[in-house]
Amino acid sequence: MWPIAVSGSTDDHLRELLTTETELIDALRDYIDALDEQIEVIKSETATIEQIHRQVGDQVVEHVGNPLNVLNILTRFNSVWPLLEQQANATHNLAKNLPDYETELQLPSEEEYEVALLNLLRLQSVYDLKPATLSLGIVHGIKLGSVMSWSDCLEMARNSDGNGDYAVAKYWLDTALGKLPDGNNVTTSVSEQELGKVQILETSLNMDYRAGEYLSALITVKELLQLRPTSQKFEKLKAQIERALNGSQEKLPKRKTQEAKLPKSAEQQFVDELCRSGTHQPITGSRFTECRQDNSNLRMLRLEQLSEDPHIMLYHDILNSRQTEKLIGMLDEESQVQHSKSVAFAPLKLSKVAQKGMRSIHFQLGLSSAVPQLWQARRHSHEHVTPPEEPSATSGHVARALLNLQEARLGGAVVFPQLELSVNVPQGSLLRWSIRSLNEFSATSSPDYRSRQLICPVLLGTQLCKLGSEYAIYFI
Repeated sequence: MWPIAVSGSTDDHLRELLTTETELIDALRDYIDALDEQIEVIKSETATIEQIHRQVGDQVVEHVGNPLNVLNILTRFNSVWPLLEQQANATHNLAKNLPDYETELQLPSEEEYEVALLNLLRLQSVYDLKPATLSLGIVHGIKLGSVMSWSDCLEMARNSDGNGDYAVAKYWLDTALGKLPDGNNVTTSVSEQELGKVQILETSLNMDYRAGEYLSALITVKELLQLRPTSQKFEKLKAQIERALNGSQEKLPKRKTQEAKLPKSAEQQFVDELCRSGTHQPITGSRFTECRQDNSNLRMLRLEQLSEDPHIMLYHDILNSRQTEKLIGMLDEESQVQHSKSVAFAPLKLSKVAQKGMRSIHFQLGLSSAVPQLWQARRHSHEHVTPPEEPSATSGHVARALLNLQEARLGGAVVFPQLELSVNVPQGSLLRWSIRSLNEFSATSSPDYRSRQLICPVLLGTQLCKLGSEYAIYFI
């Protein structure tokens, strides 16, 4: 059930990019002080980025755990910083102390930017996010802090169309048009606004033509000709569209036809629905709650039965915040980083002291006779995709348990599609589910297909979990 990392920006690399921006801000600050009136645009852009860094503060992990912030970081390196350097180099004498943007700084690749867009599109699809609100940094009514530019929205539209999702692409194009700078803004040139509109309309024209929406394409090309009345290219396209409207099958030159997007399976659609429901309510299930005495810690435990068969139980507040922080501190992050260079999204190792401490969990669950495997830890972020896990037919495991050490702010629910059940496991709580039938106690019995589960994509923040499996003769 563990996620597979999408090739893209690692947390360490994103931290390096934030450090690069800090270096650029320091260099530009000295430069700005010497420019006075000529540098007003640079001052405005730099102040905006500097404000973001002040808001991030020590919360770097939370900041890069937000997919909109990741896209915002990469966008700044593709558009804002090159523009600032171009403006700064106009006064050569004052720009001598600026670092060389191409050779001296840690910069993102084009692939990272494309992956960031695809990650955001995937989250938009799973959680049914609206482009208009998502572009403002608002998800489920929560202000995330990152606002997308018109060029970001345009790239989202192009990627959506490339994936065969014409309707979503058109929504993003409308959002991009609404984000074009106001021509009355003194910091925005009319040519910049017009150039952006031409790019958006031309993209819309190509999408409409390929989709067979010739009437819409004709309206768009006429609007383009108003902006570029001497353009021979748009005149030719207008003639081709008019012929297409009259029944001609001619196509735009040098345009590749795209494959239609494969529709989601019924199970995929249902899983998406369960993931969305998991962002609106803490728990969905039968809610049979009971209390149990924890003799090892002299306290009462609150248990919530979510399913009788297969047996699924949520144990609330197994660990308090101090204990979870202590366990997080026992993770071997350095060894995971080294290992992950060759294995995508490798597990985090737990120290022997941490593994020994986890044994107390079995006593709290009433499983002192069980023989547990070593616990593993995994970190989930918006970049990771989790396929459903099929219970192994060869394993002797009869149950699995997931302990949540760090909650995601949105997303990350554990979903059981066959049971129509989604569960958000609170921090310090443990979810335990059987993976073999209650009526068959043998460790060699066939797995229960209803125990198939996956972890929904993390929409905001980072989730850190531990997973354990049990060999046992009976269920509790």
